[in-house]
Amino acid sequence: MCVCRCVFSSINSAFDELRVHVPTFPYEKRLSKIDTLRLAIAYIALLREVLDADYDPLTYVEKCLRGEIKADRAHWNTSDLTARLSWINWENLGVNPQRRSVLTSLALGSDSLQYSHN
Repeated sequence: MCVCRCVFSSINSAFDELRVHVPTFPYEKRLSKIDTLRLAIAYIALLREVLDADYDPLTYVEKCLRGEIKADRAHWNTSDLTARLSWINWENLGVNPQRRSVLTSLALGSDSLQYSHN
């Protein structure tokens, strides 16, 4: 009985730690485990592409959302992540904080962009 409790406590602690690193809205309540995993997978895919890109992170995301770059966007361009793009700590990725507002309008319009290019 104690082993199970310790394992579940460890798993819950790991999810709490993961939630700290995925982009969330400031007003958002705690994400479920499955939502946390899905968002983490999409966010990691985005970060992987940003590392391989020939652009700074924000320019790369802007170009992807506009359809100017045909990347593996299916892995990270989910409505959950695109809605949260403006809440990513872009300064940690070396992006000027004043450029962050550009993503808000792009993220809001990304659904229509997605459908127009498919």
